[in-house]
Amino acid sequence: MSDFSPGQRWISDGEAELGLGTVLNCDTRSVTILFSACQETRTYNTRQAPLTRVQFGSGDRVTAAEGWQMLVDESQQHDGLIVYIGRMTTASGASFPKPNWPTPCALTRRAIAC
Repeated sequence: MSDFSPGQRWISDGEAELGLGTVLNCDTRSVTILFSACQETRTYNTRQAPLTRVQFGSGDRVTAAEGWQMLVDESQQHDGLIVYIGRMTTASGASFPKPNWPTPCALTRRAIAC
């Protein structure tokens, strides 16, 4: 059984075409995930959820739906979410000093929690 928290990012092992999902809510028996790319919501049994937690490492380049990118320097765990700290860039590699932060991730300076 995995520990789910609202805001975490997961992918479906059996339905990869759904893309990246965000935990909307969870309890001891079920977890509901929104796959925003296709506007689909799925509810899974927490004990048998065919899901894999998305985790990036140092050196990974992450591209947001809005087009900006982050080069991950480090990650930390806070309240069930992974906080990524890194450098923001555009797809062309230029500096991106004030990005339009995406929701539902919680954000701090130079960090994204998912």
